[in-house]
Amino acid sequence: MNANEFDRVIRDRLSGVTEAAPDVWEGISSGLARRHRRVVMRRFATGAVAAAAGLALALLVFRDRVPEGIGTAPVRIARAVVAPEAPETSAPVQDVAPIATQIAHFTKQQTTASARVVKPSVPATAEQPTVAEPAVADPVVAEPVVSEPVEPAAPAEDKRLTEDQLPADFWDSQDPAEPRSRTHTSIISLHSNLSAVASENSLLYEASPMHASSQTGGQAVSRVEPFSESPKFYAPLSLGLQLELPLAGRLSAVTGLSYSYLVSRYDILVDKVRYEDAYNQLHYLGIPLTLSYRFVETPTFGFYASAGGAVEKCVAQRYVYANNTLSEKVGGLQWSARVGLGAEYWFVPRLGLYFDPSLVYYFDNNQPLSIRTQQPVQARFEVGLRFKL
Repeated sequence: MNANEFDRVIRDRLSGVTEAAPDVWEGISSGLARRHRRVVMRRFATGAVAAAAGLALALLVFRDRVPEGIGTAPVRIARAVVAPEAPETSAPVQDVAPIATQIAHFTKQQTTASARVVKPSVPATAEQPTVAEPAVADPVVAEPVVSEPVEPAAPAEDKRLTEDQLPADFWDSQDPAEPRSRTHTSIISLHSNLSAVASENSLLYEASPMHASSQTGGQAVSRVEPFSESPKFYAPLSLGLQLELPLAGRLSAVTGLSYSYLVSRYDILVDKVRYEDAYNQLHYLGIPLTLSYRFVETPTFGFYASAGGAVEKCVAQRYVYANNTLSEKVGGLQWSARVGLGAEYWFVPRLGLYFDPSLVYYFDNNQPLSIRTQQPVQARFEVGLRFKL
């Protein structure tokens, strides 16, 4: 067949064939894709099943075997075996002596009884159990043993402290029925006191008119002379530090250092020139010395009486008048005597509060005009804190 005939045959065959629509080709393509996915899923499922089967087979074939030679322990049944009785020819077993005998023996010879373990002697017999049985503990028999006499121990040394070795604040009472009291110790006090002033308002003193150079203290050379019809004196202010030292029993001595500030206001003559309402300021330093006796002394409360005196020195004097100031020296000493009663309360073991009212008399020692020269007898109320050493 030549080429022309082949072409003719093909044309005859394809003469009635028409071109397929586009949607037909899309359907064919989607069908081929679905078929391809089914083939892939079938192959994946087959592989997974094969892998699972292989893994199960490997676990069954290659699992660990239980090592031989390890078995459960056999159950043993224990039964009691009574030891054969010892024949009469065996050595007698010594029993523990009665307690009454031991006590009597100990009382007479001052010895001690002790016990030791003694195994009874059992003769060996031919008949022995062939089966291994649990061992039975041998009975324990206590035998009294007399020890050597013990020498009496030396009396213990008395380690109690004597009265001299006890601390100062140690409270002691030989009679239990007697209330316990505190041994007196040294005390430091910080105090401030106010003196009562006789006046209408109890703070200012009003005197009658005066004009005398002797009121300045009798100083040989002084430019200032008081000249007033109504001098006024302000309440003194006093601060101090005291130290109380025990002497014997409830008796103690009190000393320390005090500071007093006195302010007065009156008319003055300065070089024969009168100035009204001038202020006079006095500063005193003093050393008190008193004896104190305590009537009541408990851990929290105390009541005492005191008597003594003080010596003071005026260390500075200044006049203030008409916007001017003038300072002068003061000679001599100021002596005073006092008596009073006091009470103290210790709210903690070494810190307390005290109140000490007293009467004070100031002697005439040629000091500058002040409340002390115009009113020698004064009531003083001292309040402060005390610290126990």
